[in-house]
Amino acid sequence: MTALNETEVKQSSEDEPSLLERISKERTRYILFFTSTSVILITLGIIQTLLFEATTFFSEVADGRGWFSAEMDLSGLASSSGMALLVLVACLALEWGLSQRPQFLSKAPALVTSPTKPVVYGLVAATAILWLVVESFLLCLVLLVPWFMWKRTVNAYLVLSSPSSKSTDKSVMYGLFFGSLTVLFFSITTNYGGALGEFFFSTQWTPTGACADRRSLCDNMSFGVNSLLFTTIQVAFGALFIAVPLGVGCAIYLSEYASPRLVAVVKPTLELLAGIPSVVYGFFAFIYIGPLVVEFGEFAFARGWIDAPPNVLNPINGAIVVGVMILPLVASMSEDALRAVPNELREGSLALGATRIETTFRVMIQASLSGILASIILALSRAVGETMAVTLAVGTVAVYTTNMFLPAQTMTAYIAQRVGGDLPFGEIGYLTIFAVGLYLFVITLCLNLLGNKVLSAYREAY
Repeated sequence: MTALNETEVKQSSEDEPSLLERISKERTRYILFFTSTSVILITLGIIQTLLFEATTFFSEVADGRGWFSAEMDLSGLASSSGMALLVLVACLALEWGLSQRPQFLSKAPALVTSPTKPVVYGLVAATAILWLVVESFLLCLVLLVPWFMWKRTVNAYLVLSSPSSKSTDKSVMYGLFFGSLTVLFFSITTNYGGALGEFFFSTQWTPTGACADRRSLCDNMSFGVNSLLFTTIQVAFGALFIAVPLGVGCAIYLSEYASPRLVAVVKPTLELLAGIPSVVYGFFAFIYIGPLVVEFGEFAFARGWIDAPPNVLNPINGAIVVGVMILPLVASMSEDALRAVPNELREGSLALGATRIETTFRVMIQASLSGILASIILALSRAVGETMAVTLAVGTVAVYTTNMFLPAQTMTAYIAQRVGGDLPFGEIGYLTIFAVGLYLFVITLCLNLLGNKVLSAYREAY
């Protein structure tokens, strides 16, 4: 009995952690707590600085020009903006009707729920013609909403065919509602002024003026950040137009068709492209890509396609080089998403008689759609936040123009330019850096939240 107790005591003492192990665990806990707290405090400090300086900027502008002013013009309802509003309201009414009476879909004709290929091709051709005829970018963007709603209606028809199921997602309805209010606001208002109205709704950006006191607000200063924002959008979406087809196509080939030996060579090469500094990309764009873009621009100008001769610094140049920069990101993440799909889905599709192309586009891409979309949104965030490459490739002229062969300036390039110049503390131009930085921070934050929403909406569990 005594020997048994001694054995139990010895075993319990061996199971208990030693003093050194307990101290090590406590130190690890404190270190992790300190590092996580430091990251949170640094992030909050950066946000607090942006908010404080941006608020100071808006307050100084509001002291001389007020906070917001606009002129009402109801004639805008008869323009292309009014047509865009009508399309959004119709889509909102359709979404609300489907949420109230989902059984109405069962009575819809088969031409709506499962149209034939000629009907689909005809609708695509009609939309393309409207895109070529309509000059309003807003209306062209809104024309994509009916396509989304039609796709959603078809999916709802398939899901809601059983009487027990019911759609509860109202995010699309809320999005259409606030989108309609936004389009209505821009349709009936014009000539925005004040600190907020000029900053968010104007397109003239001249933050410096000939004043006796450089710290004061001059009458010839304008703070329409949209001139920088629209150029940033041109570069970012132009880069996606280049990177998404090439990146996703490369990912499909590497994951589905390439041999392991070829993958072992191509994958490290793509990752090597991601390691090249952005300033090197900008120098490459200025030396090699710029002259090629100028040659094409001169060809377009000679035939009257553009209204001004091209310049070596332009948004097209920046879109190409940023597209090359984000290409490895799209390709690598998309390939990882495709390889994460269980092999049983691929083998089952092939066993049912589908070809490899059909299996790729109808099974593999559909199953890995959340990862592919996440890579695209992450690449868009990278393109929006790129600085050195666009500074060297796009230029430093803060004037927005639809002619993408002329010099312009992005939001990040403006911040880099102003920081590198003679900028006294407390000057209006100094404060604009933080206002633009805060706006850029909000945009990237919204893109990250959108990425999380996409992941949760299209995530597939296996």
